[in-house]
Amino acid sequence: IELQKENSVYWQYESSVGAALPIITTLKDLADTGDNILALRGSVSGALAYVFSEFSEEMPFSEALGRAVEKGYTENDLREDLSGLDTARKVVVLARQIGLDVDVKDVEVESLLPEGLADKVYEGVEGKTALDAALIEDVKAIDEAMLKRYQEAKANDANLRYKFTIDRESGKCSVSLQAVSKKDPLFRLKKNENLVEFVTTRYEESPMIIKGAAAGPELAATGIFADLLRVTRAFSSLQS
Repeated sequence: IELQKENSVYWQYESSVGAALPIITTLKDLADTGDNILALRGSVSGALAYVFSEFSEEMPFSEALGRAVEKGYTENDLREDLSGLDTARKVVVLARQIGLDVDVKDVEVESLLPEGLADKVYEGVEGKTALDAALIEDVKAIDEAMLKRYQEAKANDANLRYKFTIDRESGKCSVSLQAVSKKDPLFRLKKNENLVEFVTTRYEESPMIIKGAAAGPELAATGIFADLLRVTRAFSSLQS
């Protein structure tokens, strides 16, 4: 960001978090108008939002994951979703936007990958479809453990959500699977939604929330196209 200002370079990266949702723009607007960001919380994985909305006692975790793959919600290698890497990258974008000097390695991440799957090489498996099928088959190893967490959450009238937290004062960034109560905005998160809760000086007692659909190629393309339009408008204004 500082290099951008020093060199008068203009770029947009709204679509890097939340597809077409105005998350980065809102952060910029809050800062530009003198507000102080205290914390950011929410869920920015459309794939895992879908999985944990579909997952139930009737539908195993691995099957819900398979449906997310079919809808095109996961990354090219779905291990990036399950390991938390995709979410951690987005958390870094948000954290840097509010002035924290962090990298992916600084984010505390709870991986949902079965042991040994992160670095597993699938010999003879060619193409994304075949790799997805092989990965989903291996993910079945955690179906029982995930079902237990699901049942524990439901016993406490809670829902499982893959939640991130950024605390500006401590500089701590974390991502983990949590059982959220009805008081948490994530409790009602729908199938392909992202949600970011902005806790600021102005919005401390009643945080601002941005929520909406953010998974799938169409929404990703919409966000990227919007970024290109902003860059084009900025360039045009400099030429006039």
